[in-house]
Amino acid sequence: AHNKATLLSIGPALFLAVIVHNLLGYISGYSLFRAFGFSEADARAITMEVGTKNAGLAVGLAYDVLKSTAAALAPLIFGTWMNISASSLATFWSQREPGAKADKRKKST
Repeated sequence: AHNKATLLSIGPALFLAVIVHNLLGYISGYSLFRAFGFSEADARAITMEVGTKNAGLAVGLAYDVLKSTAAALAPLIFGTWMNISASSLATFWSQREPGAKADKRKKST
């Protein structure tokens, strides 16, 4: 009951913060590595590393160290969203060969 009340009071802002945090991780990971000249495949791998976090560990720490169920809400929501977004991005990229456009640009220069 306490968790439900906490989630309802901060829910929309927390969901928005989680989504923005996750998307910024994906965008910054991909953009920075491509800007530094890494291959498309390497940039995709780094994107997954930067965009996903260890939400399970964060939930455990919130419960064990902070003794707070409210503090565990953010990583719990992030973990759920992260699995959805990472799976979606992986599916999207699995249907596109890495570097097809980049390889064409390099050959023309």
